[in-house]
Amino acid sequence: YWKHGGWDVKAFAGAMIDNVQSGGRWRGGSTLTQQTAKNLFGRTGPLRGKVDELINAYRLERNFTKEEILEFYLNQFFVTGNGHGVSIAARYFFDKEPRALTLVECAFIAGSVKGPNQYNPFIQGSPERRQAAIEKGRARTAYVLRQLRRHGKISEATYKAALANPPQFKRGDFRFSLSTSM
Repeated sequence: YWKHGGWDVKAFAGAMIDNVQSGGRWRGGSTLTQQTAKNLFGRTGPLRGKVDELINAYRLERNFTKEEILEFYLNQFFVTGNGHGVSIAARYFFDKEPRALTLVECAFIAGSVKGPNQYNPFIQGSPERRQAAIEKGRARTAYVLRQLRRHGKISEATYKAALANPPQFKRGDFRFSLSTSM
């Protein structure tokens, strides 16, 4: 993400090859910048939409810093209901403000961006499905932590300590209530 200009030619080509060889199972090759462009500006169709997405990704890269693009992305991903973004995820999954999150909780949220509903223990219809979502969430959290360790962002000791303390969910409310006494 930090090194490309909005489009990763190798990732895109690899996804296209995988998609042709897979016989119907699709893998995306979009960069985070492309996903942000698609989320911000929408998509008009399969081919034209991809071209527009590339153009808009280029425009984002030209007009905003990588940090700003990442902030756009993190403030728009779906969490639940009509809630979007990291702040909502922190409140919804852990009943905390983002600055109070632990490393493990941050790793869970980062990992859940890919498909929040499959990791959401609060929307499952049975105890078995709830437990399955928790296990998927733990596996995804472990994946994010492995990537952090692999890229030198956390030490081996921090990684092991984080794995020993899986996320503890506490559903919070992210809606605002209007007070009648003003």
